[in-house]
Amino acid sequence: MEDTTMMDGSQALFSDNVFTIIPNMLSEERVDQLTRDIVAAGGTVKPFDASYGRIDRLKDIRYIISATADFPDFLSAFELFIHIVKPSWVDSCLKAGKIKNPRTFSPYPGLFMSDVVVCCGEHLPQGDKEAIEGGIIAAGGQFSPVLSKLVTHLIALDVEDPRCTLAGSKRLRVQKLLPHWFDDCLKVGRRISERPYTLPDPEYLSVEAKAPPPTRTSPYIRDATEPEPVMDLQTLTPPERLEPARAIKAFTKKKVMLSGDLELNDHLKAVITSMIQAGGGEVTTEIDDADMYVCNYREGAHYIKASQEKKDVGNLSWLYYMIIHDLWTNPMRRMMHYPRPRGGIPGFAEKKYKISISSYTGEARVYLESLVKASGAEFTKTFRQDNTHLITAHKQSEKCEAAQEWGVHVVNSLWLEESYASCKEHTLTDPRYTYFPTQTNLGDILGQTEIDRNAVEKIHFPKIRKPRAEKTIAHDDPVPASSGPKSKPSNDPVARSSPLAEKTRRTKTATDVVTPSRRVGDGKENETPGTAGSRGAKNRAMSKLHEAAPDIAKFEKEMKRKGGVIHGRDRGKDVEKTDKPKKGRGRDSNSSKRSIDEVDEDEETEDERLQQEAANKNKKAKKGKAAPVEFRVSISKYSPWDDEPGLESRDKGKLRELGLMIPDSCKVDILCAPKPVTTKKFLCSLTYGPTLVSESYVAYALKHNKLPPPEKHLLHDPNFEDEYGCTLEKAVERAKQNQKRLLRDWTIFCSKDLGPFDSYKAIIEANGGTLLAWNGRTTTATAGKRSLAAEQEVSQNQAEDEADVLYLISDGDSKHFQNWKKFRELAKKHDMTPRIVDKNWLTHVAMAQKIYWDPCWELTEERAKLMQKP
Repeated sequence: MEDTTMMDGSQALFSDNVFTIIPNMLSEERVDQLTRDIVAAGGTVKPFDASYGRIDRLKDIRYIISATADFPDFLSAFELFIHIVKPSWVDSCLKAGKIKNPRTFSPYPGLFMSDVVVCCGEHLPQGDKEAIEGGIIAAGGQFSPVLSKLVTHLIALDVEDPRCTLAGSKRLRVQKLLPHWFDDCLKVGRRISERPYTLPDPEYLSVEAKAPPPTRTSPYIRDATEPEPVMDLQTLTPPERLEPARAIKAFTKKKVMLSGDLELNDHLKAVITSMIQAGGGEVTTEIDDADMYVCNYREGAHYIKASQEKKDVGNLSWLYYMIIHDLWTNPMRRMMHYPRPRGGIPGFAEKKYKISISSYTGEARVYLESLVKASGAEFTKTFRQDNTHLITAHKQSEKCEAAQEWGVHVVNSLWLEESYASCKEHTLTDPRYTYFPTQTNLGDILGQTEIDRNAVEKIHFPKIRKPRAEKTIAHDDPVPASSGPKSKPSNDPVARSSPLAEKTRRTKTATDVVTPSRRVGDGKENETPGTAGSRGAKNRAMSKLHEAAPDIAKFEKEMKRKGGVIHGRDRGKDVEKTDKPKKGRGRDSNSSKRSIDEVDEDEETEDERLQQEAANKNKKAKKGKAAPVEFRVSISKYSPWDDEPGLESRDKGKLRELGLMIPDSCKVDILCAPKPVTTKKFLCSLTYGPTLVSESYVAYALKHNKLPPPEKHLLHDPNFEDEYGCTLEKAVERAKQNQKRLLRDWTIFCSKDLGPFDSYKAIIEANGGTLLAWNGRTTTATAGKRSLAAEQEVSQNQAEDEADVLYLISDGDSKHFQNWKKFRELAKKHDMTPRIVDKNWLTHVAMAQKIYWDPCWELTEERAKLMQKP
């Protein structure tokens, strides 16, 4: 929360606070102005020695004023809890007359909403306002409950909002945006361009898909696109690279060691040495004397020693950057400034990934190409069918269309960057890596990810361990000369131990050598003498663990779902049970990568395991094992279970013994029901084209302890054809043809308070469509004409699709009339025909698995009034 404490007249605003100003990226005039303002407000400014480049007596500083986090003492100041703020913090404090929250002015790149002050429109729901407020503050921004001159972004639904009108009348310099901008920023984890979300005519809501703008060169990758720079440093001379006198000198009083793996020729090495000397530094051949170590790869004794002692370790590209700009920079801030792992990061080379890129040009393309190669994967300039991944800035390209057709993973650059930064492959089930905001070019956020020092340390230069005990040595522990750097007093506040920690360490040291426990020859766990009481505790803990096993299994199963629990049901096309992934790739072969169907199979395997356990616990189970799964069945409305819930659990265990698994998902081989019913389970399961059987199938199996042939218990309904215009057999045949794509490209609306909304949503999504809640706001909804399916088997069931009709599911309540009017305006806006229907339209289309129309489903104000008359 922001500190709103006001200063009284007897105390100045910055009284008793010591400041220092980092002149990096600040003009001399700006530094002088900040100094005068701080002193006038009672603060003390400690001059920064630009020739040395470091902060003297860092512990005495309360606030560090810096435009960027890229200065040598940033990490040390962060660990000492010293406030690091941007220059605008001083201006904001003086203007408000109070100390503002330093966190919202932090230059730390992880707080991507820094410098953003958000205010919400009056028409925005209260719950949305609270969510935006919490998200903005968590991301380093500020939230203002009232519209003022300090506000930079006004979140509103339309320009008719009173606060948008007020901002226009007061001529405030504020960006008026849809709330979708904030949502997409959170989804990506970066601040993206506001252009597509800007009111009054946001491109985000445009029906016609326009190509996103071209990629702009991100400032985060300038002069940091390749680990081995191609620039000719030999043509530079010191006068050409000198910056103003107030700039930080990169090499002043620094000793630089050049690694042998750079393979520099004598002439180039002499040129680099002269450049470093011109900056006030020198080149050394001793790692103990060096302050900076330059190498190509993360290997070797010198690399490990320099990294463990927290020296600056970077590559040749990093060195060139500092020479040209005469500016120190953290080598871990930019991917291509830090040494590469030889062989790449785990997973990329072993799995033989072939990666191509799309929609990137210039420096962005060079940067991604270098990053792919550094990760250990193969980069292909031409996108081919055997590629495993396509990295793109947006999905509106021919390569993306081909990737979807060939089954190639389409991801954004965050997946590659964060995998490389953390030294491990990140899972593609994280929605951040497959999300592409509408009308946005994600190339703008390229290069904002930094190397994860903790991850690199864990793999490439782990902490030194004492030979006498298997424990990590603290920073202030003495280190043997043969195993690491010389002992030095630690200034790291995190490394220094508290008295309690020291006591604990001494106690552990005294008991490091423990008598090995004897082995017991009867197959039991090893036991230490005198621990009989601990065995009882262990047994009780194991008992509780077994009791919690079903809940743990369910949790693990839900964690496997793509997108989590909410978006995890009814995904992908059905495949036969006997199919197995093939190693080959291509149009006619199964992909070896983890697909949506494979996730479904994992869920079914987990369901099978849970039901296997239930069957094994059943008293009638023979030899403690159940039969292999023969069919997956969905049971809707089984009447014997209605009045006795306990019977259902026992029967399901018994069915599993016989080879029937009842999964949580609707992906089944058999659908059992007393008759065709319009329940969510029945209509969602029908999309997979299962065999329809009656209740007698389950009753027979339970009675005779064996599975009967499904064809002898087929479901029949003489009234089905009269009601739905086709036979049950024809509906199942159509479902197999449709392959869950009957409503593909459909956007259907439903009155917000019409229940059960979740059931309607599940049915529509099971058929490939999208359902949105309709609240009467035309500016927050979008729709577009549908293109008829290209595949003949699917299009024959969509032959009656009028393509330009927009549907709203509602009822005859007069309270919806105003929303109906707004819905017709929305359809007209998008050049579509509005059609307001009751729920029977959806149930008939889903049951018949065919697009067709009956005027009796349409709702009008006149018909609704007649329906309401007694």
